[in-house]
Amino acid sequence: MTNPNVANVSNSEQQSNVVELPPVDRGFKAWSFCASACALETFIWGWNNTYGIFQEFYSTNPPFQNSSLISISAIGTASLAIQYIEIIAVIAVCQRYPEKVKPAMWLSLFVCVAALTVSSFANQVWQLIILQGVIFGLAAGVLYAPIIMWLSEWFVQRRGLAGGIIFGGSGIGGFAFPLAIGACLDKIGFSWTMRVWAIILGVCCSLALFGSNPRLPVRKPGIDRPRSSWPSGMTNFIKNPLLLCMLATNAVQALGFFPVSVFISTYTSALTTSTISPTIVLALFNASSVVCYIFFGRICDSYPYAAVILFSGLGSALGAFLLWGFATHLGLIFAFALVFGGLSGGFPGVWPAAATEIAGPVHEHVSLAFGAFGVVKGIAAIVGPIIAAALHDKSKTASYERYGSHGYRKVEIFVGVMAVATAFCAIGVALMSKSKRM
Repeated sequence: MTNPNVANVSNSEQQSNVVELPPVDRGFKAWSFCASACALETFIWGWNNTYGIFQEFYSTNPPFQNSSLISISAIGTASLAIQYIEIIAVIAVCQRYPEKVKPAMWLSLFVCVAALTVSSFANQVWQLIILQGVIFGLAAGVLYAPIIMWLSEWFVQRRGLAGGIIFGGSGIGGFAFPLAIGACLDKIGFSWTMRVWAIILGVCCSLALFGSNPRLPVRKPGIDRPRSSWPSGMTNFIKNPLLLCMLATNAVQALGFFPVSVFISTYTSALTTSTISPTIVLALFNASSVVCYIFFGRICDSYPYAAVILFSGLGSALGAFLLWGFATHLGLIFAFALVFGGLSGGFPGVWPAAATEIAGPVHEHVSLAFGAFGVVKGIAAIVGPIIAAALHDKSKTASYERYGSHGYRKVEIFVGVMAVATAFCAIGVALMSKSKRM
């Protein structure tokens, strides 16, 4: 049996040099990669999860308060959607040019820091859209995408657990950053908050980059070692029924998730005059996903991930229909934030298991499956909130109703229906998964 911790790096079949590799699924280097990747996740995706705080600030403070809500919401939406959608393209390029990956990550970090720093001087929303939305989103996507590619190198049997820990970083950041950034905005204002945050981002992500490395050695191509081709078997990969089913599942799940992530702070503000309650609700919403990221990932290492999808969908539906639907006081909205934030927010914990099964024996397709999931989620990040905004009855913003207060009844029903659709998709995933194994 071949030793999985030894890689053949020969220039020919007759002569070989053998290099000892760090062990898979265990050891200091594997878990230090996991910790470093979690830190990058925290500062990149955790930042995205704090945008509700900035949206509320921009809407109520000069010089942005006279801008339309649509243009203000476009800042965070652009950044989030770009990062999700570009992942698959970045991964494909990284697989072909592996020797360029680490320099590109350092350059991207510099661009992220520069974009946030320059945005501190902005006085119009269109400038924030370009700097915090487009430029930061593009750079952050390049900075993060290699983590997805290297995860499948470092972890095999514990890939779900490791992925859950890494993805949980977004929830950690989403819990801590709204509280910290909200306090900074109140005390030192927008400009200095952005400058301080840019410094923190640069320092912490620089430290994380030192531990974020591939397991397999990177070698420059040459005459005797030509550059690898673009990922092979793409036609079969794209036509894979299990991939298509998982893409549909991710689409309906994300269509229900993002309206809540965008509007939960606004809904809470309608329930209370307290300025801290919306921040606490958003923090709880993000924090609860950490537990489910790790739990879902660990369960998927041992049990069918379709069962986790079913559980996530049904639990999220009950939370939307019952807890949010009847939430006329803070207690229920806090409970909804914990339940829905965990069960729906932790859904990507199934991605490692699903991507591994979709890829089969073609290792490169694991990362591409992740990227495909990201594209769908990025599109849903744009479409979901737009649908929710159209469903929100603004004429009832100040009304207290027994079910669906403040004009959110149709939004709550839409979110619940998408969660039910996710549960139904789990049945299709289970059938496709069973067919693939036969």
